[in-house]
Amino acid sequence: MKSNIKKVVVPCNNCGSADSEVVTVGTEHEYDNTTSDEFTVVKCKRCNLCYLNPRPDVSELGTIYPTEYYAYHLQTKNVESENQDSLLYRARKFVYLNRLEEALSHCHSEAELKVLDIGCADGRALNWYRKIESKKVKTFGVDFDHVAAQRARDQGHTIYEGLFEEAAIPQNFFDMSVATHVIEHVADSKAFARKAYEVLKPGGILLLETPNINSFDARLFRHKHWGGYHFPRHWIFYDADSIKKMLQELGFEVIEIRYHPAPAFWNWSFHSLFSSKKRFKRLADGLFPPADFQKNNFKNLCAVTLFTFLDVLQKTFTGKTSNMSILSRKPT
Repeated sequence: MKSNIKKVVVPCNNCGSADSEVVTVGTEHEYDNTTSDEFTVVKCKRCNLCYLNPRPDVSELGTIYPTEYYAYHLQTKNVESENQDSLLYRARKFVYLNRLEEALSHCHSEAELKVLDIGCADGRALNWYRKIESKKVKTFGVDFDHVAAQRARDQGHTIYEGLFEEAAIPQNFFDMSVATHVIEHVADSKAFARKAYEVLKPGGILLLETPNINSFDARLFRHKHWGGYHFPRHWIFYDADSIKKMLQELGFEVIEIRYHPAPAFWNWSFHSLFSSKKRFKRLADGLFPPADFQKNNFKNLCAVTLFTFLDVLQKTFTGKTSNMSILSRKPT
């Protein structure tokens, strides 16, 4: 574990104000080879946006995203390849494709649709895009991790390599861009959304999915343990108002905001809570494995079922969960 990694002090990404108040502090609890530093979540006093400050410098991405980071290996290390017939795998695939297909229905074109997966990792989602029957989809992706990008490229997808905001991607080209739990990871989320606007055709659709800090479980675990903090990899924390305001300022028409179950956040929350006590660390790793939660086995099926039920209850009584999807359009 590294200590005293390079960090930068940043203003609010939405309004530019440097006036903020502390929300909570927290540390890495999912991997044992990143950093032991403590990080602070603050809230902008002007517009209420929450963000990590100071946050890791972009030069430390290799530190905070270890080579075994789960998103890089969704199709390797026996995560997907050995369990494609499992109920959990099929459920995850069904839910993801159902959301994507519904978003694609808002695209004007009846021809082949060019879809860009931002933060495509090793290409699992892009492979799922090919399964869509209602639309013909041509798959594109972008990721800054070279190994993951090459794995996606080897499966026949067109892959741009590098940070999305800096990658050489054609403008006014895509019918839809998808960023599933990516925007909260980037240094400048407004520049990220602006780039998404630029690469879309007029009338193109942007589908964002990101944590919602204005949820019951976010408040329940607000003192360092909420899974949506994902210390130190999540740098910005939206609610419906703050992300809608940002997108509209960039020119997007926000079509709808929906809330979905986020079983991984519950799993990370309980892992953080239990692992904060040394005597419970082994128990936390066994019951709530932070990375292996993505494996499609029976144990995780039970956990996902339980946590999804908690989110169903949460949505029933509050109307929200800690996972929101935002569907927006670039005006014609």
